[in-house]
Amino acid sequence: MRRTMWRTLIVAGAAIPILGAAALATAGDDDRRRTGANEAGFEIEIDPELDARFGPRPVNAVQAAAIVTERFPGARVIEAELDEEDGEPIWEIEFILRGDEREVDVSGNDGRILDEDD
Repeated sequence: MRRTMWRTLIVAGAAIPILGAAALATAGDDDRRRTGANEAGFEIEIDPELDARFGPRPVNAVQAAAIVTERFPGARVIEAELDEEDGEPIWEIEFILRGDEREVDVSGNDGRILDEDD
């Protein structure tokens, strides 16, 4: 019984540092707070400094993407990136429409399309 208990303690003691190291290794993979594919179906990039500066925005990435797909029927959003223009939060939305990659800027405050890539 003592041998079994010691073996269990030795195995558990070895596993804890390995699991901790794996968690630390993956924590620093990207300096962005949120990025990558998600349930929205497109990549969202949010710089932590901009996120902290602007705080919660009235228009989030998913809403900005919906604004774009409503304005451009048939568009497929591939990326939304938080940026700023004139001190205001904007979403740079990249999308594909009829085989062409395009980009528009959407206000993070009111959802207006600010700039259209022609």
